Amino acid sequence: MSIKAIIYSRFDPQEGPKIVHQVPEDSISTATNPGPDAILALSTVSRFLIPRQSLCGNLVCLTPPPASPDSPPCIIVSYPVCIKGEHYPRNEFIFNFALVLSPPDTIDVPSYKSVVTKLAHLMKSLEEQTRFLSDDTSLPGTGKVYSLCETLMEDLNNYAECMIPIDEVNTLNIKLFPTLPNPAPVKAWHVPLFTVKIESLMDENWDLTMQRVIPFIDGVNSVKKIALLADADLNLTRKCVRHLLYYGCILLLDIFSFNAIYAPSAEFTNMIATDLEMQAECARYVNTAFEPARQENAVGAHEVSNSFKSGSIAATTAATADDDFWPLTGRGDVVDGVGIVQLFACLRQGLTVREWYVQNSNMLANIDVRRFITFGIIKGFLYRIHRYAIQTTNLKNEDGPSKAAGNMQGSGTKAFDARNGGRESRRRDALPLTHFLDATHSFDEICTYYSISEKDLLQRLRHPQLGEVVVLCR
Repeated sequence: MSIKAIIYSRFDPQEGPKIVHQVPEDSISTATNPGPDAILALSTVSRFLIPRQSLCGNLVCLTPPPASPDSPPCIIVSYPVCIKGEHYPRNEFIFNFALVLSPPDTIDVPSYKSVVTKLAHLMKSLEEQTRFLSDDTSLPGTGKVYSLCETLMEDLNNYAECMIPIDEVNTLNIKLFPTLPNPAPVKAWHVPLFTVKIESLMDENWDLTMQRVIPFIDGVNSVKKIALLADADLNLTRKCVRHLLYYGCILLLDIFSFNAIYAPSAEFTNMIATDLEMQAECARYVNTAFEPARQENAVGAHEVSNSFKSGSIAATTAATADDDFWPLTGRGDVVDGVGIVQLFACLRQGLTVREWYVQNSNMLANIDVRRFITFGIIKGFLYRIHRYAIQTTNLKNEDGPSKAAGNMQGSGTKAFDARNGGRESRRRDALPLTHFLDATHSFDEICTYYSISEKDLLQRLRHPQLGEVVVLCR
């Protein structure tokens, strides 16, 4: 059980700090020698269960000492509340609902912080409306507040959610949501690929921008291209993709290009090189004989989903015969697992996909090259080698940097070119690249930013105005 106990306490004008209810009973011991069922000793946590007014309205988390050497460790999460009013003794009413949880290394503690916060706000509203808590005179272990704590603990532990009616108009609805790590930044040149069947999750209540963006996520289009195709703002498109990435609905790839360079990673030997099932899985995924059944417009989203989560990409081809999924060479021979491993092993630094394809064109005759590379990236035994450019000589600009910057702007450039006899039109292709020539911006980023091909970029890098530019691969 994630929740080991729920404790409701309040400040009594006559008795002081008082534990009213605890589920299960005797979770907190007041005795000098706590019993075997005790989780905590009251003396060690009393000032935190009913804290001073300065702590009210804040989330309080602590790891108390166990009640005995045999008691398991735990963590207490609470949100004490103070309500001021002249009708209260001492003009205030302080109460607190605390959750005693398992050790933080075994559960997702942040998800329970929202539980105590929501519970505290609801109880504060009920108290202000009907004096739900202050008028409750039930004995410990009885009454509606105790039943609420008991049901809350049971439902959250068993179902991770609850819907508890409190009165005719109020219901406590709580659901535990896992706290996921922040997703990686989404760039304009990233290519999202679904890992789930998104159609089964969507409905008409989804965000409008998300609904426009999703049809163009196919594992081929970059984020910038998706924004253009969906006629959506680029920043909003990036937010949509990042939202999908946060919930594990997509993964991010690089733009596929035959000029790209890939190489096996250190995991290659321990993965596909020795894993016969992965070799067969790859064959099913890349065999062009299954292209019509694959519905390529979705880029095998469901297949990739199975691969990414359960290690099986062959969703649409599992019904084929055992020996029918291996692709054939141009001469009609079978490309078996050994052949697939050889093809991956032939990828290396300094060799583009185009050159690799020319060298192995016979074996790749019936293999989808993009899916072949994507398979290795998804599994993690291939990595992309990016290209960067660095300017080794200073840019000479006789007109000064401010005017050169102005020449980069669209319509203003044309007017300036006309006045200068076209002299600046020759510089226009070189000067805007200067900002990217520091070996920190990949070719993918530059090409996406200017909507040009890598071939066009290489031509621009040879412009005399740029001086000497060195291309790095890493």
